Amino acid sequence: MDAWIRFAKKNAMRFLMLPLRLFPIKKNRVVLMNALAQTYGDSPKCVAEFLLAQYPDQFEIIIPVADVQKYAHLAEKGLTVVKYNSLKYFYYALTCQVFLTNSGGFSYLPMGKKQYIINTWHGGGAYKKCGLDMYEDTPLFRKDLHLAADKTDVFLSTCERFTEVISDSMLTPREVFWNIGMPRNDAMLHPDPVRRQAIREKLGLKDGEKLVLFPPTYRKPNDNYFKESIAISYGVDPQRVCRAFETRFGGVWKFAYRLHPCVTNREGLPGDVLDLTEYPDMQDLLLAADAMVNDFSSSMWDFMLTGRPIFQFATDLEHYIKTTQVYTPVEQWPFPRSTDNDELEQCILNFNEEDYALACRRHYEALGGCETGEATKLVCQRIREVCFG
Repeated sequence: MDAWIRFAKKNAMRFLMLPLRLFPIKKNRVVLMNALAQTYGDSPKCVAEFLLAQYPDQFEIIIPVADVQKYAHLAEKGLTVVKYNSLKYFYYALTCQVFLTNSGGFSYLPMGKKQYIINTWHGGGAYKKCGLDMYEDTPLFRKDLHLAADKTDVFLSTCERFTEVISDSMLTPREVFWNIGMPRNDAMLHPDPVRRQAIREKLGLKDGEKLVLFPPTYRKPNDNYFKESIAISYGVDPQRVCRAFETRFGGVWKFAYRLHPCVTNREGLPGDVLDLTEYPDMQDLLLAADAMVNDFSSSMWDFMLTGRPIFQFATDLEHYIKTTQVYTPVEQWPFPRSTDNDELEQCILNFNEEDYALACRRHYEALGGCETGEATKLVCQRIREVCFG
């Protein structure tokens, strides 16, 4: 029943917004949406910053967000901030030449044939299953998927395995995929020490302090995708983790949480830790971090590109694999794996740099990794071609 209601709502929205199609397409108007308008960050931010720097005054760049006041300062950069799902947003969305998103969110919009839609996606590698591989394959669900797939002109990919599985699971033609990596990962391959230091200072890290980042993914009540995400007790012991890092790598270590942005009803975080959940740009945190503890978040792929150590930790490992399912078996992931704090401590203390680097390289090659480090530039060049010929 829920699926029918969602599908009916989408089609009703498409019908109600058809009159907006009477307004002409503005050829230099570009809408860039991150995480269904929750924040200004990720690949859409990379594209916005590049367009502003490399093609000044050529584009009208629209940034939809849920909290306009929070991002009002973006106007100083030359960006137009609009409230998500407002009438003004719908007007901009249906009159833009290019609509770029990293999380879909356009299947309920009656986009015109002359509009160009780019999906940068929000996860690297080929890990958690989605689409038809995760949920019941019904004619209704296929129609729902086609609402987005039929309008997608370009779908970015970080590896050949992702292209293969997402094409089938999201009913998106193979020829639509562009294997150049994600714009947000260019910074992982071309690190900027000045930017890294500026971020660390913003986070309050002192000289000599090192940061271990824990960005666990979301969990769904009763494993139902369509329900809101919830916080759980992830079971990690931050103080014990930091002591293990200090023993193995030296220095003073700080532990930081970054909960998934979809998580609601958040529990209190244990101990003396940094809560970076509200920090808008995950890539900044990856640049600032010296190590990562992760469960199943695809941010592992991004951080792997830096060469810094990643340790996989999940007390519900078996349950998550069984209920969520993954494209690449967990035992093939190159990260030392643990299901309790004793195992995690030993993984850290026994970490071998050479073995880890070799395992990551083999994993990247096995998935057919195709990060170019130039995805932002390539996407922006494509946008310019689409807008101006």
